[in-house]
Amino acid sequence: MTAYSPKVSVMIITYNQENLIAETIQSVLDQDYPNLEIVVADDASTDGTAKVILEFQCKYPEIVKPVLNKKNLGITGNSNAAFFACTGELIALLGGDDLFLPGKISSQVEVFNDPAVVLSYHPVEIFDHHTNETIFITNSTKKEEIKDVYELISKGGIPGASSVMVRKSNCPAHGFHPAFPVVSDWIFCIEVAATGQVRELAGVYGKYRKHGLGASDRTLELLDESLRTLEIISKQYPEDVRMQAACARGGQRYIAGELFRQVIKGDVANVARLENYMLTYTKSSRYLFVKLVFVFLKNKIFLTVASVPLAHFKNFLKKRA
Repeated sequence: MTAYSPKVSVMIITYNQENLIAETIQSVLDQDYPNLEIVVADDASTDGTAKVILEFQCKYPEIVKPVLNKKNLGITGNSNAAFFACTGELIALLGGDDLFLPGKISSQVEVFNDPAVVLSYHPVEIFDHHTNETIFITNSTKKEEIKDVYELISKGGIPGASSVMVRKSNCPAHGFHPAFPVVSDWIFCIEVAATGQVRELAGVYGKYRKHGLGASDRTLELLDESLRTLEIISKQYPEDVRMQAACARGGQRYIAGELFRQVIKGDVANVARLENYMLTYTKSSRYLFVKLVFVFLKNKIFLTVASVPLAHFKNFLKKRA
């Protein structure tokens, strides 16, 4: 243990993950940092998830702290059930199907030795649940680095929320914002980052499981909720010019990313749906240009032709990452 060894709470949220939760908890128990607790919040699972958690508690009663909701609270409600049960000075976030890699906690704690740091993150390996193959590594270029709250907003958040560790004393009193049923992790990180410094930890210290069931696979469905994050932050800091610019840029980036995904899928209806969103975040000088682009994108033949090279380009970028 290093001289600086604050208590770390690892908050795990889970629901109906009886086949995955044991591997997740074990990845935390295998860490080389002894001063920790593992708070596991189960959102009234209908399978054997709670049983698995209780088995770990029996084996590690001083470390594993179950929070078993009697009724389903949803992602944000369950996140708060875990968050408010944490007693550590530092809190590490972890999804019930994701994994910590060796040395994660001890390495990230060192970052917080600087009292100005309130949030830290690191690259994670995105892997296919069915094949266990690596899809890509997040934050693998200097351009993706997030150095402050403004970049956290303008770059659309931190990919792989399970890489995040925060200083509890800098967290909002309400925890995860109750106005956001699903994507509350982004505004949570923004509210923390607004109080101090953000620091990236170099190295891959986590694995994010891609199986088509998480929020990252429901980006279009959750678009309004994500954009509402920017509306709230913009209203909270009306005099902060950089914050206003970051929110505008973040909205543009988020919608452009979603448009890219829908173009690759060749989904004309969803592309058309995104037009008004894009125009809302478009400067007046580029309004007609964006309208013209959508004339082409809403053409089924053009979209079919364009989707193939774009899909290859996306795969190319991920392989280079």
